[in-house]
Amino acid sequence: MHIRQITNLLPQPMRFGLRQFVFKGSAHACVLCGNHVREFRSHGGGADVLDIRQVVGGKRRDNDRCPVCHGSDRTRMMMMYLNDETPVGDAPQRILHAAPDYGLYLWLKRQPKINYTGSDIDVSRYRHIEKMQTADLTKLPFEDNSFDLLICSHVLEHIPDDTAAFAEIFRVIKPGGRALLLTPFALDGVGTDEDPDINNAAEQDKRFGQWDHVRLYDREDFLKRMRCAGFDASLFDPFDSDRDQAERMHLNPLEMLPVGTKPLNS
Repeated sequence: MHIRQITNLLPQPMRFGLRQFVFKGSAHACVLCGNHVREFRSHGGGADVLDIRQVVGGKRRDNDRCPVCHGSDRTRMMMMYLNDETPVGDAPQRILHAAPDYGLYLWLKRQPKINYTGSDIDVSRYRHIEKMQTADLTKLPFEDNSFDLLICSHVLEHIPDDTAAFAEIFRVIKPGGRALLLTPFALDGVGTDEDPDINNAAEQDKRFGQWDHVRLYDREDFLKRMRCAGFDASLFDPFDSDRDQAERMHLNPLEMLPVGTKPLNS
């Protein structure tokens, strides 16, 4: 049995504590989990299509991922947006976090006035996160206009019927509320490649960059899909917002965060 398979059998608090001990150091401080570690790790890459199609959010990033909470550049970018551009921490906010990133969850837990709900189609994978609720993103079990914020990172590229998912995300957000929707994006200008009916892991890895993806989005097409669902869609560029902070946080200069705002008259 591989060492990772063995450690995965341990309760999450024990695994988290073990990683804190193993990687303890002074080279880096993680803004998400607050731990000081001796190194950040590399992640991403592997499939040729990621380089061929210039995929941001998929290509290899060195010295980037916290070894304790596994937070990466994209997680820190979402944290920066929430901290700088939303009322999180200052005013009551009801937040739905789909397929929660653990590092961002830890940061959100430290913020006051948060009413947090995590969701996933398989909640057994999230024993370490409180208030998880079983939910299919194409048929959410929540009332209309329920949440001030919805966070969904690297999920929509897995969902065959993303039109239904966009519609459900729009439905459960309050008028004036926002959705942070992030996926891998191809920047080569060729457009979105998708096959919702595909069921071939090798072909999916070859075309989309991962064995369980059903599409590779073009960023401009993604924004169009958000607008078709009813959102006012825009891109948050952390380097345009605060270059010094973005560089300190070791963010990816090519990555921007799609933000959808639900119109007040919706």
